[in-house]
Amino acid sequence: MCDMRLQVSVNNNAPVRASLDQGWLSVHLNLSSDDADRDSSKLRIVAIDKSQEPNSIISTWELGTLSIGDAAQIQVLNDGEADPPSEVKRTAESPNNLFADIAGARELLTAISVCDRELNAVLRRSQTAEPEDEFKKLALGIGAVFAELDRKLIQPTLRRHPELLVDAKEKGLI
Repeated sequence: MCDMRLQVSVNNNAPVRASLDQGWLSVHLNLSSDDADRDSSKLRIVAIDKSQEPNSIISTWELGTLSIGDAAQIQVLNDGEADPPSEVKRTAESPNNLFADIAGARELLTAISVCDRELNAVLRRSQTAEPEDEFKKLALGIGAVFAELDRKLIQPTLRRHPELLVDAKEKGLI
């Protein structure tokens, strides 16, 4: 049984049921007015299971291509069975995950922690030394750097080495 369950049908055809215990369950309707891009006018259900953080399981139920005049119905259901998804991806299996060697992964997290500490020190000093508008620009820039470090280095490392999650938390990286 599950905590969340949706049922979606198109033009009164057989419904598709999707479920999820922990994470996000959503319906995606993408339409295109470009004739060359008509195949992108699709309806799908997507579930992002976060129960195995830092890894996720992304399940997709494809409902097909939509045309003008099609009617889609979405219904929220009680717990129950679901149909098998059309596709399942696991972030733990991503080719973008980093570091086969855990020692290298630890070294990276330490280096990012030092970078984090140094950039935050610069930001703190600039708060009193710089005009407010300059400080805000610097804060946004440093925030963007941190977001990219997380997206491109921290998360891909932790997906491959979830055993380093506690270390990353202690270093204030997540």
